[in-house]
Amino acid sequence: MKTLGFIGVGELALYTIKGLRRGGYDGAILLSPRNRDKAALLQRKFDCQVQEDNQAVVANSDFVVISTRPEDCLETLAALRFRPGQVLISVVAGVDIARLEGVLNENLKIVRAMPVSSAEAAASPTLIYPEHAYVRDLFAYCGNAICVDREDYFNQGSILACVYSWFFALFEALTQATQGPRLPADVAAELVMGMAKGAAELALASRDRSPGQIAESIATEGTFSRLGLELLESEDAFGPWRKACKLLEKRLADNE
Repeated sequence: MKTLGFIGVGELALYTIKGLRRGGYDGAILLSPRNRDKAALLQRKFDCQVQEDNQAVVANSDFVVISTRPEDCLETLAALRFRPGQVLISVVAGVDIARLEGVLNENLKIVRAMPVSSAEAAASPTLIYPEHAYVRDLFAYCGNAICVDREDYFNQGSILACVYSWFFALFEALTQATQGPRLPADVAAELVMGMAKGAAELALASRDRSPGQIAESIATEGTFSRLGLELLESEDAFGPWRKACKLLEKRLADNE
């Protein structure tokens, strides 16, 4: 099995490595030492090896994951020396392959991936560009890999990695709106998240219908579901979500 190295050990690396191990990945994982607390935790609990420095990670790995902050990514890579045959996996948002290639000393194979924190629960829909068998199988340990064949598809899909975090705020709002003397908070929370999971599972299993069509088939005339949906639509409740997505789309385009 190939050796996997991580440059940058922040939250993204933490939840990805947790997901890999919990999903059954048993290959060697090497870590850069900069975030010593997280690196020590991963070494102790998830069978990782902390290296002397970033260059040691590169020297001893077959596949190298760059998981630094976007503003640190290019400078970090420019200081490293790779060897032919290695593969760089970038999980850094907003930095395209052309910019990564511009600072590398070798003509490496580069694959971009965008796991989210549900990787820790083996439930991350990880976007990948371009398709690569090892990278696809690697992220399958953390959920499922969704490969695309164009980088602009990847960039646009990356917006949904941010939308993912907004769902938690929505879950909290719905939990607070439905809990009370007649429904304990923990039960409300379990129902809210269970309903969200059920809706997603149904939509994934019903590829012949769009999510909007499913909503219309459930929220029929005269139902309580229709009553609530009509209010949301009349208040343009979904408009701000569309605007937020457009804002992220513009910001990502500005970074390219």
